[in-house]
Amino acid sequence: MQTFHPENIPVAVSAFRPAGEVPVLNKQHWDGGQCRIFKVDFSDGVSWSIRIPIHVQSGSQDAIIRLLQAEQDVLQEISRKGFSWAPKCHGSSFTFENLVGFPFMALSWIEGSPLFWTINHPPRPVRDKVLSQVAMIQMSLIECTKENKGTATEYFSRLTSNKFRRVRNNQLPGITEQDCFDQQSLLPQVLYPELEVAPFAMDHGDLAPMNIIVDSEYNITGIIDWGFASKVPLQLAGRLPRFLQLSELVLPPSPSLQEDRKAYIESLRSHSSQVASWMLIIHSSEDVDFCHCLLESIISKGMHRSLAGLRWKLPTRA
Repeated sequence: MQTFHPENIPVAVSAFRPAGEVPVLNKQHWDGGQCRIFKVDFSDGVSWSIRIPIHVQSGSQDAIIRLLQAEQDVLQEISRKGFSWAPKCHGSSFTFENLVGFPFMALSWIEGSPLFWTINHPPRPVRDKVLSQVAMIQMSLIECTKENKGTATEYFSRLTSNKFRRVRNNQLPGITEQDCFDQQSLLPQVLYPELEVAPFAMDHGDLAPMNIIVDSEYNITGIIDWGFASKVPLQLAGRLPRFLQLSELVLPPSPSLQEDRKAYIESLRSHSSQVASWMLIIHSSEDVDFCHCLLESIISKGMHRSLAGLRWKLPTRA
């Protein structure tokens, strides 16, 4: 690994504070996704999260820097547009030639703990409270970031065409041209005509419990880890959050998952906005799971291989 000096974090981030105040580095750190997270505390009670992408699987320093820059671009865009559940960016260093020895971002620290979510915890009605908040946050993100960028068919067709090219260049092991033909032929079946020209919007990319921060009363205080966020067609931006998707590629969803989805959809129905109506189109389909998995397979090599192995059909439980 590149020479890494976490002990220099306080001095490195002091440049982003008035009068160059040097904070105290918390002894604990956290590993999540592609980054290691450190916490620094200032004398006025303000705390920052320092994200350092030491877990990115790439031998290219430029690639690591681009990933961190992309995440900062997302955070700055959604902040400008009034989205209030993401951390604010206070500064960054996009070079390995700094005191820390690694590029980093300094973000506001979101108080609380990652959501602990199992099939029976938290219990209802707290469970429904969380699901309602998640739905509201998703609607807010779409509303803040929506913009016209073309059609859904154009977007997904471009991705499938790029995949064909990469398969022919032997860049996607385990995926064949026939897999790509099969995927492409199914695309029209899973794109909703009503959403063909709907806006594109920001998708968090990994809206899982570990990235949802809550307080002791299960109020959501923020959403973290925006490293996989991107602007996508509404049919992706409005998809089910990660923990309401199938945990295994078998139908039907478990009874507990069906109950959670019901609460989530009911919360959407309680809103009269255009965004809510778009999301209800997605989630009211009988084939919601296959539609999601097929679209996910276009952007995920792992899902592509899994669906191809199932011959592009979700099996039914015995």
